[in-house]
Amino acid sequence: MGKISYFKEETLCHLKPHQGLSERYQRRALDVTLACKLTHVYGKYHLAMLHRELAFSEERTTYQQAERSADIMNQITIFHSSPSDFLHTKDESIDDSIDTYLEYKKLVEEYADEQFVPSIVKEFCKMVYEDDDHFIFFKPFCNLYFSVYADALLWYQQGKIDYKTFCQEFQELSWMDGKRTPLNGRKLRMYIMSMREVVEAYKKLQC
Repeated sequence: MGKISYFKEETLCHLKPHQGLSERYQRRALDVTLACKLTHVYGKYHLAMLHRELAFSEERTTYQQAERSADIMNQITIFHSSPSDFLHTKDESIDDSIDTYLEYKKLVEEYADEQFVPSIVKEFCKMVYEDDDHFIFFKPFCNLYFSVYADALLWYQQGKIDYKTFCQEFQELSWMDGKRTPLNGRKLRMYIMSMREVVEAYKKLQC
């Protein structure tokens, strides 16, 4: 596994909100924390809404369609899928929606502080979910790579992992062969851009 060269340990120290940081770096550290929390919370909200839409949809997947979907997934990814993965009853979808929404609410309560205000977070999640013109990377990846990066950043800020472990977490997993590779510079810029967009959108709702 290759090394990540663009994360310097001295630079990452500025991402930890602690005394002695300049106002600029303190604000940046708080923005990083906010972006990570919003990633996790919106991910749960998005899944809850998708389960809800599925529950009230008139269309139902047949077993033959589920078989075809499973076959396709098994051909192009390393993860094994079965037809049952693509079959859901209305009651199952409703249960999944409720369970995931409760997980969303629990996270909101856990993360609440001066920067992370529950009423604004709720408005933020609703706005992002309904917006089809923006957040084009954040929405599809918030429950995939972005959630892994958010965990790594929060753990590093809290001192739960060291610099080496942080870099190991900031990887991509290939669905084709299962290999983990360092995030390249272009995709890192895409991630940073997405996080800035998320934080800016949240702060606009505070005004």
